[in-house]
Amino acid sequence: MKKIIIVGGGKVGYQVAKQCKSFGYEVILVEQEQEKAEKIKEELALPVIVGDGTKPQVLKKAGAENADIVIAITDDDQDNLVICQLAERQFKAKRTLALVNNPGNEKLFRWLGVNQVIGPASLVMDLIQERVDMDATTALWMQGIKDLKMVQFRLEPEAPVCGRKIKEIPFPNECILVTIVRGETAIVPCGNTILEEGDLVFALTNPEVQRELEFILAGKNENA
Repeated sequence: MKKIIIVGGGKVGYQVAKQCKSFGYEVILVEQEQEKAEKIKEELALPVIVGDGTKPQVLKKAGAENADIVIAITDDDQDNLVICQLAERQFKAKRTLALVNNPGNEKLFRWLGVNQVIGPASLVMDLIQERVDMDATTALWMQGIKDLKMVQFRLEPEAPVCGRKIKEIPFPNECILVTIVRGETAIVPCGNTILEEGDLVFALTNPEVQRELEFILAGKNENA
């Protein structure tokens, strides 16, 4: 029996969990909102871990080291990326699937190592049941990756993003933060990470939106 961990108890996560259970899979769901978690546990009769899925201790409690598939299906792309990277690198999960809310981020996720990047709930189920041609799908997603660019920005005191959570910042599609260096510490950014003055921010982006990214992070266009 496949063991599937689903992180995110929103509408899509709820439906995927419900369908996975109906197919006879062992399903564990992770949801950080207590009220929502209790409702899912009661309605679907599934084990639910209350906590932030971007935290290693929460994934460990859910049993990520023994999971066949870890599905990151929150409404925050940055969180979904962190969850999949933790599942793969720290817990050696066999497969990871990430929901991408902004279609422009699909190839970024592939470049950063997520096994499969997904959209609608129906496609999630197809991938779980392996009805999709993985090689063809991967080849399609890999197109255009050569055009991506890694950039870095130092946040100055006047930067408008200082003191804000990443999930609150309207980053353009085809752009995602990869690492934040704060002092001598490297941080894997998730949606709740707060940017601070002096942070060195590394981002993977399509060059076409680089100037927009510069404006958001610095409050000005450095090339202007």
